Amino acid sequence: MGAIIKFSFTIFSALLIMACGEMSGQQEKEVHLRVAAYNVEVGSNATAQEIGEALLPYDLDIVCFSEAPGGGSTEDVAKVLGLSHIVVGRYTTAGHQDKYKSIASRTPLYDYEEILMTDTLHTVTKARTAINDKEITIYSVHFPFGWRDAEHIRETTAKLAHFAYYLREKQDVETSILLGDFNFIPSNDNYISNDYEMFADAGFVPSWNDLGTDITKLNTHNAFDSTDIGSGKVIDHILYNPSKVKALDGSIIEMERPLSDHKPVWALLQVN
Repeated sequence: MGAIIKFSFTIFSALLIMACGEMSGQQEKEVHLRVAAYNVEVGSNATAQEIGEALLPYDLDIVCFSEAPGGGSTEDVAKVLGLSHIVVGRYTTAGHQDKYKSIASRTPLYDYEEILMTDTLHTVTKARTAINDKEITIYSVHFPFGWRDAEHIRETTAKLAHFAYYLREKQDVETSILLGDFNFIPSNDNYISNDYEMFADAGFVPSWNDLGTDITKLNTHNAFDSTDIGSGKVIDHILYNPSKVKALDGSIIEMERPLSDHKPVWALLQVN
């Protein structure tokens, strides 16, 4: 009987060690990444130092900026944040002066590419990084918004559809994270956003879904306008494929004194 008990205990111990090893291996494969997106409105209301100090408490690994001014502004903010690797896009949004899309990262960035949303007026700044041997593709976005007339709306829709199709074709080969000013509100129980649905169809969801955040009572746009508080104008997002990425924490970053007409958003992501 003693031999049987000893044998059973040995098997149990071996199985326990194997299970713990599998769990440890799974944990090692997971990557935790702290990211943020901020439309800084060409730095017209704050210095690079002020922007960096506002984001510093979030201990970010990657920040994507839209409407970033040229002349080393992204690098100046990144220095405050302790982020050593910078990519600044080639084209300004809609041809406006000093409205670049940029990426600042703690880990090296490589394979920089400017994705044309049919033309150089609206592009997406793309780069890759690797953390614990896991490659992640970062897209810094500032999407157009169609409003002038039917032709303008059709043109904008075509650009979004072009990029959404590009992303859909990449989902078998990359882990994609999109950050920035999307200029759309995600669909909710009372509203369907055709722009958002294109990216949902491509397999993407916003971090708000994982976090259970009711953004219909919040806003990221018109940060200076007190009448817009809680208007539901949340147009700055972090999007990803939920089969590969999950948000564990995050929020809209509220400031007593806004530094831009947009509010930054951040998230702690688990990349599987």
